[in-house]
Amino acid sequence: MRRLAGIPLALIASVAPLVLMFALGGLLVWVPSGYYVITPGGSYDVGERLRIPEERREEIGRLAFTAVYAREANWARAIAGRLDRAAEVVPAEQIRPRGVSQADLRQINQRLIEESKSVAAVVGLRAAGYEARITGQGAEVQQVLPGMPADGLLGPGDVIVGVDGRPVGTAVEVIEATRRHQVGEEVRLTIVRDGQQQELVVGTRAAADEPSRPVIGAAISTRAFNAELPFPVEIDTENIGGPSAGMMFALGILDAVTDGLLTRGHAVAGTGTIAVDGTVGPIGGAAQKVIAAERDGAEVFLVPRENYEDARGRAGGIQVVPIDRFADAVRALCGLPPPPDAPPEPPPPCSLAL
Repeated sequence: MRRLAGIPLALIASVAPLVLMFALGGLLVWVPSGYYVITPGGSYDVGERLRIPEERREEIGRLAFTAVYAREANWARAIAGRLDRAAEVVPAEQIRPRGVSQADLRQINQRLIEESKSVAAVVGLRAAGYEARITGQGAEVQQVLPGMPADGLLGPGDVIVGVDGRPVGTAVEVIEATRRHQVGEEVRLTIVRDGQQQELVVGTRAAADEPSRPVIGAAISTRAFNAELPFPVEIDTENIGGPSAGMMFALGILDAVTDGLLTRGHAVAGTGTIAVDGTVGPIGGAAQKVIAAERDGAEVFLVPRENYEDARGRAGGIQVVPIDRFADAVRALCGLPPPPDAPPEPPPPCSLAL
């Protein structure tokens, strides 16, 4: 047998593929892929996180919001994610746009969820018959994303006070007004810059995480944001980012301040943003959220209509209900038949003006 420096060539030939395999495996583990892997997170009880004065609080049904895990992936995780039916592998820019640091992303998500909680309180309390409102002095630009339509037109410190000739007071109003357009259409913005009001026309591009949603490419937050509520409403959102639990928070607040169980004795989970006018907006990760909800025992899953097909495609026996507005969610729950073994309960708040 031929030898190389005392080692049989046959042995070298048999070991070389193993060495190459381990080397490639090491590269797969250590080299970033440029993708994120989204997997089912969990469902979290709204009532446990809701703080309302005891004299105002009633019994609340089993309402849960849902979350996903989004992890930056090396190539090994990205490949494993492709093979996992419950996971989704998406370009990193869908989670963290180009030019936005991880710290920037955390701050943006924190601002969004804080505003979303207040909007949910206003929507839920109004549905229960209370006076409540959101006030703001426009949407202040925090950051402009490189290469997006707003790049070169808007800058940090600009305050958007109107969209398409209509005044806006909050960031959510700007987002909802932009959403009324088709991707590629232009949006007419009224802004205040250095104390002077001016008009701008800005194009739109498809959102990275929702191709049907138009965006201009600017991170905004409400200037002088304030929620005027008849009594304190607090929601514990520790370890939660973004506004996608808004609809479920609003439903929980409505249920907590009215007689009867809005869920009719069922376990209900869901997802969706909420606007002051009750519009329910699309979210990311609907497929993974319905998997998490069903795994945790939910019987009904409420989802924005734009995300219905994704959720329905991953659901098993759970009932998936598409929602356009907060009133749709209330009516859907009120239409559920009570379980056969459910004890008699006061009727849920189905006849309220929504």
